[in-house]
Amino acid sequence: MSFREIDDVLWESMEPYLPPQKSYTGRPRANMRKLMNGILYVVMTGCTWKDVPRKYGSKSTVHRFHLYLCEHGIYQKIFNEL
Repeated sequence: MSFREIDDVLWESMEPYLPPQKSYTGRPRANMRKLMNGILYVVMTGCTWKDVPRKYGSKSTVHRFHLYLCEHGIYQKIFNEL
């Protein structure tokens, strides 16, 4: 199965379920849309987390975000919406 990044319509329906972007001083937070694309890349291609393309963020950041979504039931909320 080929991989396509999240389009604007899908992103608009997913974004309300994701954690809010907090304003911090210091290092900026990772782009959640890129992280979600990285997670979907792993799921759709079957690659390992270490093979996530850099354009989606670091492999550890993408994987940590995936774990966060699992632990907080966010995937289920998104799937229920879709």
